[in-house]
Amino acid sequence: MPAVREKTDSEVIAIDGKTAKGSRDRKNNRTPLHMVSAWACNNRLVLGQEVTHEKPNEITAIPKRLTLLELKGCIVTI
Repeated sequence: MPAVREKTDSEVIAIDGKTAKGSRDRKNNRTPLHMVSAWACNNRLVLGQEVTHEKPNEITAIPKRLTLLELKGCIVTI
C-alpha cells in the first residue's frame, strides 16, 4: 500500500451507499443489494465495503466501516 499511496497533507475519505442496479430478484422475493463503500479520493482506491440489508441501514453500517478502517488524520465525508 505505501508504494501506491500518493503523498498528500490529508486524505479525503468519502463514505457512500449505493444500490446495485439489477440485483433485485423478484422471482425469489429478494431485495436489491445495498453497499456502503469507503473511497480514498486522492489515491482513487476503495478501502472497504459493507453490505446492508436495506438502504436505511446505511446509517448503522457507516460507524462499523469507520471503526474497521482505523483512520487517522483524514477528512471523512458522508
